[in-house]
Order: sequence, then C-alpha cells, then structure tokens
Amino acid sequence: METAMHDVMFVHSPLPELQEAAFAIFEALGLDVFEERESSNYPPENRYFIGYAANASLKVCRSDDDRLPHPYWVILGQSVVHRAGLMSIPTDVPILAAVLAGGGLEVFVPSKGWSKTDWNGSGDVYRGQID
Repeated sequence: METAMHDVMFVHSPLPELQEAAFAIFEALGLDVFEERESSNYPPENRYFIGYAANASLKVCRSDDDRLPHPYWVILGQSVVHRAGLMSIPTDVPILAAVLAGGGLEVFVPSKGWSKTDWNGSGDVYRGQID
C-alpha cells in the first residue's frame, strides 16, 4: 500500500523539546534509523527530525499553527530508499495514531481541509490508556 505524500497528524507530548518528542515518537514505532535536518521550510525552529522505516518515512517538527494545543506535527511520507530502516510502520493514519497513543502520546488527526483558513477544527483524538 502506498502512503500519501503528506498525511499529517498533530501530537501532544509530555516532553517539551522537539528532539525529545521526536525520539519518543520514533521509539513508540520501533524506529532506530533517524536524523535531524535543518530547513527554513519548518519554522519556527527551522529544523525537523526524520525517521526511516522500510515502508515509509516520518517527519517530526514543531508546529507553527496555534489553533491546536498539539505542538508537534508528524508527517507520514514515502519511504526513502537510500535510508530505509528494517522496521515497517503502519501507513494507515488511524492505526499509526493508535500506536503512537499507545506510546503515551496524544494524537489529533485533523479532518480534510485542515490547512484552509475556514477549517472548523474537526478531527479525531487518540489518547493512550493510563493504568
């Protein structure tokens, strides 16, 4: 199954720093191949982390959107052949969100049209179970 180019989820992590949150996300998915990259396309920190799975890639960056209390974006993308990891991750967004929630993160999957100015804020929230 091919992934869409830009499936986006918003994540709230109890960890306040981008690097810590990215590592927690990668750990929840079992990804051990990842790197930090600099890019002015990812404000406000101008950097992001990318994890590599056998079947997909996953970017984590700080959100520049103040409409939601979820400070991180998680962007599911195509696999990167030259950096593919050994592990596969779910490419179905609801399943991926549920796995991340199981790792202690709160995940918000926005409805279609979330990037438009008239978006109504709707979507699905995934929360981990606290025992």
